[in-house]
Amino acid sequence: MTRTHTPWPTGVIARYLTVAGSSLSRDDIAVDITCTQTAREKGRNDQEVGDITLVAHCSGCSDRDETTYEGLYLALVGTVLESFYGDHTREWAQTHAQTCRAIPKPA
Repeated sequence: MTRTHTPWPTGVIARYLTVAGSSLSRDDIAVDITCTQTAREKGRNDQEVGDITLVAHCSGCSDRDETTYEGLYLALVGTVLESFYGDHTREWAQTHAQTCRAIPKPA
């Protein structure tokens, strides 16, 4: 079977292939993680303080997990998904992808 390679949607920072996606050789049936940073104010030393929202969304069954961390110094967080703040979202995405067999309804 030929594997279908699709470009990641804009804003996706990580992708976990689901059981269905793997079985069908379709990398678009996956759990995608996006990260949004929203600056709210200036903190000490004029650094931006804001919120980080991580969303894991399954394209197979449409299940999702969303976590927001408020009041962070955005410049100090670094690579969010690799930090403590990404632990929950990474674990949810991996666990969900390992068990999801759903296939999205054709358009």
